[in-house]
Amino acid sequence: MRIFVRVFIGFWLAVIAMVALTAAAISTSSPFQANRFRTVSVDEVQACAQHEMELHKTGTKRAAPQATDGCNNGLLIQFGGAILPETKLSREDAQLVKEIENGKTLMIGTSPMGTSVALRLDPQSGNPLIYLARIPVSRHPFTQMLLNSLGRLILVGGVFCYLLTTYFIRPITTLNRAAEEFGAGDLKRRVPDSTSLRTDEFGELGRAFNQMATRIESLVVRYKTFLAQASHEIGSPLTRLNIALALARRTAGPQLHAELGRIGHEADSLNSLVHELLLLARLESGNELTQEAVVYDVASVVDEVYANASFEAKERNKSVIMLKRESFQLVGYPKLLQRALDNVLRNGLRFCRPEGCVQVSFFKDVETAIGTIVIQDDGDGVPAGKEEIIFEAFVTGSGEKSEAGAGSGLGLAIARQAVLAHHGTIHANNSLQGGLSVTIELPIDRNANLGDIKIFPSVHRDLHLDK
Repeated sequence: MRIFVRVFIGFWLAVIAMVALTAAAISTSSPFQANRFRTVSVDEVQACAQHEMELHKTGTKRAAPQATDGCNNGLLIQFGGAILPETKLSREDAQLVKEIENGKTLMIGTSPMGTSVALRLDPQSGNPLIYLARIPVSRHPFTQMLLNSLGRLILVGGVFCYLLTTYFIRPITTLNRAAEEFGAGDLKRRVPDSTSLRTDEFGELGRAFNQMATRIESLVVRYKTFLAQASHEIGSPLTRLNIALALARRTAGPQLHAELGRIGHEADSLNSLVHELLLLARLESGNELTQEAVVYDVASVVDEVYANASFEAKERNKSVIMLKRESFQLVGYPKLLQRALDNVLRNGLRFCRPEGCVQVSFFKDVETAIGTIVIQDDGDGVPAGKEEIIFEAFVTGSGEKSEAGAGSGLGLAIARQAVLAHHGTIHANNSLQGGLSVTIELPIDRNANLGDIKIFPSVHRDLHLDK
């Protein structure tokens, strides 16, 4: 149960309890008891008493008095306590009768059950009688009072509790929503002024969150700017280095070919790293998405990646297996998705066991409109709890075994940014069969027209599903 509901119910129950206790206290007070029952008409009581006396004198017997007989459960009582007809008296009624026997002519008493009237009859007679009329609670006015008074108090209390709960809980909800959106990558998200400008602790918390968010956004922007500028600045001397290396190879003798080859290899690695840094910086800043998104068939992209990875796998004495192939259409950037799948597949080939394989599957769920691509290797996986860290930039599997050693740590980071550009998600988990399984989920375009679908790239290869 959410805290809003719990706080609201708690407040409302407290109000109901206070109303009930107040009503109970008032109902037991003397002024309330004197006024809560209907007005007693002495003339009506005397008329009923006279009627009862005539029946008694003539010896007429009738059934036990009823509340609806018009005479209010009237009873005739002889001095000394004999009741005609015999009926038990309550303690309050017995006290009234005793007062009449002590010389009183008329006594009226109240109790939670109603009003009782004791009247002395035929005082000149040698055998006087007492008439006792018991008038029950007037149910209709009492019920109406309960609904109109207590019911209104409870209803007003409920509205007050709702407003009070909203006052305390809404800032928490607003802060929670801002934190979720900020954590999801919206670095522009801030707590609105309705919360941050408050003068209480919630306002202080909102202002602290906004200050923290501003500092984090500034740090991230500086990091991205530095990454882009550093990559760009490194690119120019690297280009000159490659030119100088080519000139040196022309003029150098055979004795320097090994050293120059080594320099060339390192220069190529550095050049690849710079290109990856530039691509990651453009993806994070959104500059890579300036081109218009297109509708394309994901099968054409996966087929191209599968073909390229199969060719590379043969060189390493490994294999790539297509387990399931069910095409679907996406709206986005096919080159970016191809780059993402290339990086994930090559990562799987690096870390799968010798003569191992990487399995590829892609399929769709029509009900949820989600297309899924799964790439699974048969290596050692990643340590528990680090499944999501591998998608951060510059995180490498330094403690893991691979044929090619640790990479630059940018491949999976680029893959994540490419998937995010398609409004999808990517996550990894250790498979029960062993190895790492990377799952990419992308929203399907249900409204794609066949004439609008781009086949990218077209490889025109026959693919067979491996059973």
